Amino acid sequence: MRDLSHYTFTEWLAAAPLAHRLRRARNRLVDRVYGQRPAAGQEALVERLRGAPVLAFTVAFNMPDAVALLADAMGRFLPGTPLVVCDNSTDDAARTDIARLCAGRDLPYCPLPPSPYRGKRNGSRSHAVALNWIVANLVRPAAPGVIALIDHDLIPLGPEDFVQRVAGQPCYGLVRHGTGNEAWYLWPGYSVFDFGRVAGTPLDFGTDTPLTLDTGGQNWDVLYRTLDLPRLRMASRRRVYLADVETGESEHFMLTDNWLHVGGAGHRGGGAGALARVRRAYDADPDGLLASLLASGPP
Repeated sequence: MRDLSHYTFTEWLAAAPLAHRLRRARNRLVDRVYGQRPAAGQEALVERLRGAPVLAFTVAFNMPDAVALLADAMGRFLPGTPLVVCDNSTDDAARTDIARLCAGRDLPYCPLPPSPYRGKRNGSRSHAVALNWIVANLVRPAAPGVIALIDHDLIPLGPEDFVQRVAGQPCYGLVRHGTGNEAWYLWPGYSVFDFGRVAGTPLDFGTDTPLTLDTGGQNWDVLYRTLDLPRLRMASRRRVYLADVETGESEHFMLTDNWLHVGGAGHRGGGAGALARVRRAYDADPDGLLASLLASGPP
């Protein structure tokens, strides 16, 4: 939470500090109550994951095709890294399809308890409570060596070594900054943690509205502010252009390290279409797609 001295006179007149503190207290209460709700098969899943050297977690949301593409790409480029699919879908049919997909591919699967945040406007909070549930109920009892948090529509296009990413540092990922302040956080769609080094930290993937930090922003106070960012290795980011293999039309995407982000596949208009275009390009040339994107330019 932002220091009270950082509020402007106008914000004080509008009682912003009180509103922010009340909202934060409410969010913590919701997280605590939700975190105590069990998931089907939770204990058996913890036993399956216990002591793994590295685990990747993705929060699935209403897009079985996104999970399928992520699983295919990780199976190709990260065959030694288990992908744990934690299903936060609000659509029952999608949950059924994702569970069936994971069973067919022997992917660790966890049907998260129904989210207390169901509307589209609460997407950040829904993602946050899901991540906090995962850390409390799966990660902490399983105690893996390294964990990676991956968006369900973030696709690897080359080999990845998460253990090496955090060698000599507690975390790694794509940095995002607050507006008008020094605060920063790692986008939880691509972040890696040496869990042995952060196990004693009360990780919190909630938003920090006063500091303009989205999902994962509460980790600024408990972890990131103690780190010297310029001394850390962090992910690269660049815009790339993908030509549709059927129409030839080009669309821009974000490439972070060797991972292609479809972007809002479960939320924004046209997301399913964007995912389908990426799927076609991946199927056409999975091993050459990264080089093609790196060589791409605006249409």
